[in-house]
Amino acid sequence: MNNDFVNRALESAKSLQQTVADAVTKGAEQAKPLVADAVTKAQDLQRTIVEQAPHYSEAAQAHLQTAQGHLTTFISTGKDVLAKGAAGAQASLTPLAENARQAVHQAAKAVTEATAPKPPVPPANEAR
Repeated sequence: MNNDFVNRALESAKSLQQTVADAVTKGAEQAKPLVADAVTKAQDLQRTIVEQAPHYSEAAQAHLQTAQGHLTTFISTGKDVLAKGAAGAQASLTPLAENARQAVHQAAKAVTEATAPKPPVPPANEAR
């Protein structure tokens, strides 16, 4: 178990969610730098997940894949927000916040799964 990965992933996800929450409370023009920062954080988290996922259980990998899907949607939506004018950007911030929330939720589920105690493996029957 790579606790460094677990801690970095959770911190990155929390930071991403806080940045988006801050962006939602600001006007569209003020939100753009926050959205750009959130997109960068999401890309970094996604890169970390891709690099580390093969080291975890199948169940944890399933949650990481789901988190990765939410991050992909978040990144795409974030880039759309940055490309739109002020009026269009503000309308896109709510779905962006929801994508961030879902990605954080799935990342947390993956970490919970990855850090859960494993049941003991029963001994194999010996052939006679």
